[in-house]
Amino acid sequence: MKKVLITMAALVSLASADQLLKLNVSGMTCPACVKNVKGTLNEVKGVKESSVYLKEGRAEVKAENGIKPESLCDAVKQAGYGCAVAK
Repeated sequence: MKKVLITMAALVSLASADQLLKLNVSGMTCPACVKNVKGTLNEVKGVKESSVYLKEGRAEVKAENGIKPESLCDAVKQAGYGCAVAK
């Protein structure tokens, strides 16, 4: 039983090591743009999942601790969109 609790505690601490990063994305005009930005973000090493919102012009990225939001913006910019770290 003690081993199970230690394992569960380790899993919880790993899950809490994630961070939520918010980006402002410009230049998206349609659902295909959303799909492109989402795919680009998901390809960045350390990204676990992303959500992209066309109307709001923003993205939220769940990533491992240590991932710099600027690196995510660099990837989005290379895909042809504008990006800034949301404050």
